[in-house]
This record gives sequence, C-alpha cells and structure tokens, in this order.
Amino acid sequence: MVMRRSSKILVALGVLLLIAAAALRFVIVPAISKLPVELDVRNRYAGVGTMLNPTALQAGDLTEVFVTDMPVSIDRHTYVSEAHGDTAIVHDNLTVGAPGGMSMPSNHTYAIDRTTMDSVSAPEGVEVEPHAGMTIGLPIHPDPNTNYQLYDSAIRASVPMNYIGTGFVSGRAVLNYTVDSRGQLTDTAVLGALPTALPKAQLTQLAPALPPEVQARFTPDVLAALPDPVPFTYTAATKFDLAFDKTLGTPLDGSIDQQVIASVHTDKQVISIAPVLALQTKLTAESISSAADTAVSTTRLLTIGSVLAPALLAIIGVILVALGIARRRTSTDRPNESTQSTDRIAVADRTTVDPDLWTS
Repeated sequence: MVMRRSSKILVALGVLLLIAAAALRFVIVPAISKLPVELDVRNRYAGVGTMLNPTALQAGDLTEVFVTDMPVSIDRHTYVSEAHGDTAIVHDNLTVGAPGGMSMPSNHTYAIDRTTMDSVSAPEGVEVEPHAGMTIGLPIHPDPNTNYQLYDSAIRASVPMNYIGTGFVSGRAVLNYTVDSRGQLTDTAVLGALPTALPKAQLTQLAPALPPEVQARFTPDVLAALPDPVPFTYTAATKFDLAFDKTLGTPLDGSIDQQVIASVHTDKQVISIAPVLALQTKLTAESISSAADTAVSTTRLLTIGSVLAPALLAIIGVILVALGIARRRTSTDRPNESTQSTDRIAVADRTTVDPDLWTS
C-alpha cells in the first residue's frame, strides 16, 4: 500500500514538472521576450561637425558664420516611462552638443508594440508623436528578409532600411543596414534653433562666404525679386549605418552622417545655400561595449529560460513519472503479504496429524 502511494506521488510530481516546463517555454518566455518595461539606455555618438553661429550671423561677422570641423557629440537617452500590456511609451531624447556650451535637444515620445517594435495607438490620455516604422531597435530575432522601415524623426517620415549582410560587433553576430533619408526638415526642436528668415541686406553680405556655384545663382535680378526678409526652408539629408544584434534586435553599433541644408525659394527655382548643420558621428567604443555586454547577459537569461530550464524540468519530470510507473508495477507484481500468510497457515493445518490416531 505504501509503495503504491509513493508511486502516485512520483507520477504527480513528474506531471507537474512537465507542465511547468511547458508553461515556462511557451507562456512565460514569450511574455518576457519583449521590450522590457525597465528599459533605460544612454548612448553617445562622437565626431566632427559644422554648425551655424547665429550670433555671428546677426553681427555680420562672415568669418565666424559657419564653425567647421568642430568636435560634436550626440547624447541619446532612451527609456520606457510606462507600459500598457503590449504597448510601451518610449522616450527617445537626442541632444547635439558642441564646444562653448552649444546644445540642441530633440526629444521624441512614441507608442511602440513591445513585440513587433512598430508603432501602435497610444492609450487614451497619453500624447505621443505619430510615426511608422522602427525607432529604437528591431524586434527580437529580426528577419533579414523583412523589409523594415526606419522612422527618421528629422523629417518625420519612414524610409526603407537596406540590409547589406551579417557581421560581428564585440563578438556578437549582427545584421547590418544602411538608410538614406532626405526630406523637408520638420523636427520642431531643430527648426527652433535655426533662423526662419534673414534680412535681404544680411543675405547679400553672406553671399561672398557661399560656394562659388551658389553665388552665381544669386544674380541681381534674383536678389531683387526676393522678399525682405528672405524666408528659409530646410532639407535634412541623413545617412545611417546601423548594426543590430542578430538575436535580440538591439542596436550595437552605428553612425550618423547628417546635413541640414538651408534653401531659398524664388518664383522659378529653389536655391540651396549651404549646410547650416553637418554632423559626422559614430557610436563611441564605450557605448558599443556596454550594448554588447547587455546583449550577452540578456541572451544568457533567455537561453536559460527558453532552453535549459524547460529541458531540465522536462527531463526530471519524465524520470519521476517513469520511476512512479516502475514502482507501481513492482508493487502489483509482488504477492500480497496477507494472502501469503493465509496460505502458509492453511498448509500448516493440512499437515497436522490427528492425535487420536496415536491412542487407538
């Protein structure tokens, strides 16, 4: 009886472990294989750039209007402020910095699907920037055959991501992409740091500092036809080189080569004057190393949760079920002790000699 009870316990424990293995692999792991709600990452791009000096422009100091080949940086802070089920509210804040305290922040808030990493509708009462395409990374296990789109916040439009092959960054396998984006600058933060118009007299003073081919287009007739002040429009042309972790879809390396070009519109033509902002930056070695270390630890946890732990639970569960069945069969095959005792008593009774036979 005791052996039968222990076999039932072993089988029950084994079945529970098998259920736990299945739940871990097919329920819990998919639930955690998403954009984490505690995401908080800081990265830095560094390089050189050209920036317009508004103070020198207003003062008419043509020698200092454009500051070229200056060290610049882009500090990027990406974090999740709240999550509603599979929807995450993600903040992607970028700040361009240069010597002399020059700073140009550009902050963006998105509603992102935590699994696909694409845009979704924001919960009621939450204000986000409408967008389409990838913003902060690719989905987990990204597919190189998928035609991903990148959202360029400078022009507030999505552009194709061109897959160029695999590679390695800090020992991690990556998918490499290039993105060429061009369009009207619509990022209000960047536009706010640039002049919307110039008095015609200042533009005339600025002309000698422009490239010869641009000067040639500002004929006396063109200048005379321009309004005063002369309004500017801006075009953003950006090339991104991006490397995403092949397992997690997180960015591990990248560079940003961006130009913001000022233009003047006449009745018959658009005259591109000059880049008022030009950045050639690359992710720093410290940021690359930090991103790779995070990818290693995250992948290790996912491997343990999706492969090793379920496999171990399943193996132990099968062993316990097998032991329980084996013990039950053993107890069934073994004769009952009470039956054996009764049989021995019966045999003993049959072999006892009647004492009356000795007295007759």
